[in-house]
Amino acid sequence: MKKFVLPAVLILIGTGTAFATHKAESSNEKFAVRQGYIFNSSTNQWDKSVMCSDIEDVICTVNGLPAGQQVFGTDGPEVDHPETANVELYRLSN
Repeated sequence: MKKFVLPAVLILIGTGTAFATHKAESSNEKFAVRQGYIFNSSTNQWDKSVMCSDIEDVICTVNGLPAGQQVFGTDGPEVDHPETANVELYRLSN
């Protein structure tokens, strides 16, 4: 009986850990919201625009339409006017 209990407990612990890890990974994907920026040619700088996602989906645009101006993100911290914005962002899933 003792030889059966220890392996059963180890299997249950391993299964529980696997489910907990999978749930944590999938919940992180829901919070991948990034600030989007568009280039303002009149001021020659990047301005804050709409919020987007870094999870691959439909390209993020200002008005949400495929023909709209594409929105980009930064590698660094979110600021009002970054020096460059070259990270491709995607539309937020509803």
